[in-house]
Amino acid sequence: MQTFAGNLPTLAFERPLVALIRRGYDEPVLAQTPVTRADLVDAASETWRETCLRTGHHDLPLAETPMRLRPRFTDHSETSCLGFTLEATLPGGGISGRDFTIAALRHVAGRVLKPLLQAAVLKPGDPYVYEVAATSGGGAEDPPGANGVSLTVSIRSPALTHLTIPIRQLLERATPVAILDPEEFPVFYTPEALARAESCARRGRDADPPVETGGVLLGALAVCPHSGELAAIITDVIEVQEAEQTAFSLSYSSRSWMRIQAILKARQAAYPRRAERLLGQAHGHSFLPNDGKVCAECEKRATCAVTSVFVSQDDQTWHRAVFARQPWALCHIFGLTARAEGVHQLYGLRDGRLQARGYYLLPDSSFP
Repeated sequence: MQTFAGNLPTLAFERPLVALIRRGYDEPVLAQTPVTRADLVDAASETWRETCLRTGHHDLPLAETPMRLRPRFTDHSETSCLGFTLEATLPGGGISGRDFTIAALRHVAGRVLKPLLQAAVLKPGDPYVYEVAATSGGGAEDPPGANGVSLTVSIRSPALTHLTIPIRQLLERATPVAILDPEEFPVFYTPEALARAESCARRGRDADPPVETGGVLLGALAVCPHSGELAAIITDVIEVQEAEQTAFSLSYSSRSWMRIQAILKARQAAYPRRAERLLGQAHGHSFLPNDGKVCAECEKRATCAVTSVFVSQDDQTWHRAVFARQPWALCHIFGLTARAEGVHQLYGLRDGRLQARGYYLLPDSSFP
């Protein structure tokens, strides 16, 4: 297996990390693999967003942001990790860091687990323990891949294109929706864009049998001239067409992407001042959770907590592949409760993976 790390910052490891699998906490290690720079793409991108893009350093590309990984250990251990910190070196020499848990490397655990399942060392459903440990030595730039082959390419990236908008003015006009963390970077929807996202995502519900449908979120990044804060403004949705659709998956075809890219390039050429870009995707989970079975207390509850709205492992993998190095990219899922009521949730990058977050709804499609 080869590892490829391109358009990433210079990332130094204070101590190399390995991900390992055991049957239990006191059991021998069944398998392990090094944590590479490529495994840290999402964590590094999130660190760039939080330490650079949101603090006025929006002209500093990710590839030119030096970072250092420092392990954070459990009590009374110098190897077992609770997580890690990525420290970014800012212009002028300042250091700013972002903490991550080992859940940010869950995809690495999947890489260790797969050969164990194939070899029947573990069977599907068997319990196991996933750990991240720091090995001896220091300053490793990038632990090698499984066969010792590692490719590193340095790419100089242009500065981020964005609008310049007073973010406070948008916040004063907008309505907060399901805000879980007021410290997260702001995401704004125009009413038309939100309605179109839901329409595209729920279109598959009318098929027989229901299938997944969706579209890509279109809009712009904005930087506040006063605070330097970064925001995303979703203004439109391009429905995905000629895709492979099933009840539980939506796979974009080459023709799907060609159409999306053609529309985006035409809009960028016609309206360059809009700074339009892809900001993520929306899709629908059109199946009833729990086969539509409700709990005995369902009639007494105002809302049903059993829903088909969740980020699957396939969603995480697809998002990581398509929107790598774009820490502003979003995933909006529209689904159903066991009562067949419509529900939805927006997800964004936090702790190196997609997690639920809120957004702000603008009163109309115009903004400063």
